[in-house]
Amino acid sequence: MDRQALRSLLRHKRSLIDPTELGWPRRTGRGRRSAGLSQAQVAHALYVSERTYAQLERGDMPSPAPEFLDAVAGVLRMAEPERSALYVYALGHEPPVPMNPEAGTRVDPAWPMAVRGVSGLPCYVNDVAWNLLGWNDDFLRMFPRRQGAEPELPERNLMRWMLLCEEAREHHLVDWEERWAAPVAAQLRAAVAAHPDNADLRRLDAEVNDDPVVGPVYRRHDITYVQQDGDTRPVRHAGLVSPGADRCCAEHAPSVPGAVTLCAAQPLGSPGARFFFLVFRPAAG
Repeated sequence: MDRQALRSLLRHKRSLIDPTELGWPRRTGRGRRSAGLSQAQVAHALYVSERTYAQLERGDMPSPAPEFLDAVAGVLRMAEPERSALYVYALGHEPPVPMNPEAGTRVDPAWPMAVRGVSGLPCYVNDVAWNLLGWNDDFLRMFPRRQGAEPELPERNLMRWMLLCEEAREHHLVDWEERWAAPVAAQLRAAVAAHPDNADLRRLDAEVNDDPVVGPVYRRHDITYVQQDGDTRPVRHAGLVSPGADRCCAEHAPSVPGAVTLCAAQPLGSPGARFFFLVFRPAAG
C-alpha cells in the first residue's frame, strides 16, 4: 500500500466535485472552506460512516474490498486509469476487470491515425472482441490474395478470420491445427469469461463452438490461455518480394513462408483493447 499516494489521489478527486452536484446545499457564511466534497459527504454518498471512509483515505484500512473501492471510484468520478491507481495504491495490484462494461470496445481517435502512419512493420489495433479499429498498409499486404487483386482486409474481425475462415486455416496460418487453433481458441475463451456482457464475444463464442472444424478444439479444457506478447507462429506473408516466395495454391499470388512474432501493448485508456507490431522473419533456406 502507498498511503501517501492514496491520500493524495482521494483528496484531489474530492476537491474536483462541487457538493451541490450531489444535492448538498451551497455553502454560505464566512470562513475559509476547502474546495470540493468533504470526507463526510463522500461517506454519505457511499452509505458508510465518516470514520470508515477516513480510514481508507488515511491508508489505515487493511485490504479494502474491491466492491468498496469500485464504489469510491464511482462517487469520485474516476476515469479508468485513476481507478487502476486506486487499486494499486490500496491493494498493490490493478483491478481484475474494467469498471466500464464498454471498456476495450473503442480507443482514442489518435490511435488509428498513429497506426496508419507507421511504415516498415505491419501493425494494427483491435478492441476486446478482436474487431479491427485501425491498421497500416503493411498489415494489409500480409494477407494472401488472388492474382492481380489489391491488398484488402479479408475480415474485419480477426478472431473470426483466424478460427473460422478457410483461407486462414488452409493458406495463411501455417500449421493451423497445431500452432494456431488451440492457443487462439484459448484466448477467445478467456476473453468471453472476462467480458460476459460483450455481444460480439458472445456471438463469436457461439459461432466457434458450432463450427465442425474448430469447435472440438474450442470445447477442450486441457488448453489454457496463451499470452500473445512475444508469441511466434508460422505464417505466409504476401507483401514481400523474395527469392523464397512460392505459391500456397494455384489461385493465390506468391507469398513468403516464415514466422511472425506478436509484439503486444495495451492502450491505457481502453483496457482490453490491444496494439500489435508484427515482426516477420522468412523461413531459412
